This record gives sequence, structure tokens and C-alpha cells, in this order.
Amino acid sequence: MSVIGPVVVTGASSGIGRACVERLAKAGVRTFPTVRKEADALSLTEAFGALVEPVLADVTDAASLARAAAEIEARLAGSRLGGLVNNAGVALPGPALSQPLDEIQRVIDTNLVGAMRAVQAFGPLLGAVPGAAGPKGRIVNITSVSGKFGYPFTAAYAASKHGLEGYSESLRRELMLTGVDVIVVGPGAVKTPIWDKGAAVDRSRYAGTGWAAPLARLEESL
Repeated sequence: MSVIGPVVVTGASSGIGRACVERLAKAGVRTFPTVRKEADALSLTEAFGALVEPVLADVTDAASLARAAAEIEARLAGSRLGGLVNNAGVALPGPALSQPLDEIQRVIDTNLVGAMRAVQAFGPLLGAVPGAAGPKGRIVNITSVSGKFGYPFTAAYAASKHGLEGYSESLRRELMLTGVDVIVVGPGAVKTPIWDKGAAVDRSRYAGTGWAAPLARLEESL
């Protein structure tokens, strides 16, 4: 029997999030992965078994996270979450001087503000409330090497991950009052579908700007 309480993993349809769910399930940990599509939920349960209980939620939608938290609270039946893994993210490469602001906002809203929304939604289920009795969970924020270094054509992504590093520092100090730990995991470059999804964005807008060739070389290296 696992000694780790149930864990929420955001953005678990593919990549690092899905790998986290697989590892937790193999360790015997009850896991609540958040996904946006029913097909992804079915894929997770079919692949990893009954300990995996997907919940539909979108980290860019506070209302959907609130519904997910209420659903998970009901399933917990009075017990606590053991962990929250903030993994949901998107990467949309582009030159900082001309990348459309709606793309930049999407990256920051998903990678940074999305994690903030998830902490507010699931924090009480971890015991992250001053004076709360009982066992406490922990928060793991998945940042990136881009949370320390900024690479060309990833300014929005780097800004979101630098922001998540800073947010985690402050949150960690605040939650010392509650006994809930905040942990940052900053992976190096990992070949996951996040980059394939970003590459699907139309790059023709940069044709003739001088950015097209170096951006294409970056994407070839991903």
C-alpha cells in the first residue's frame, strides 16, 4: 500500500504529465490527472489502471478548476490530497518583437497563471491553510531550464517559467505557515509533444522579416 496520499497532476494528456501519472500509478499512488478531452481521460485509465481517476479541467479556466476540486474533494471523502503537480504548459516559439500578443498571453496564462489558479483551487485540499490540522500535502511546480536561461525565440515561454520560479519562491515562504512544502523541478530539454504542438502554429507571418530562417533552424533542432 502506498504511503503517499492522492496526487493531482495537471496537463497529463502527454509528455511529462503523462509520465508522472505512469510513475505514480506504478508506485501504487491514487492519481487525479487533469485533461481537457474525454479521449485523453480514457487513454490514461486504459494505460495505467484503476488508480488513475482523470478529471476534466482546463488550467486557463478557473471555473473548471473549481469544479474539478469539488469533484476530487467528494471522491476523497474527508481525506487529504498528498500532492499537486503543476505540469500543464504550452510552448509557442516566435520572435519577441513581432510575435502576436495573443500567443504570448496564451503561454503565460497557461504556464504561469494556470499554476496559480491550480494552487488556489487545490490548495485547501492539501491542507495549505494556516491552522489546518491533519496531514499536509506538497506542491511540485514543473518549471524548466528556461526558468533560469532565456533562449532565442522562446521569450514568452522563458518569461512564464521565470515567473513560475519567482512565484514558487514566494509561495514556499508563505506556506511555511501551513506545513505545505513547495518544490520546483526544472527539467532540461525534453523531447515531448509540447514542441510539436507549438510548431503547428502558422509561421508564414514571419516570412521576409529576417526572423524566418533562424526560427526555422530552431524548430528543426527541437
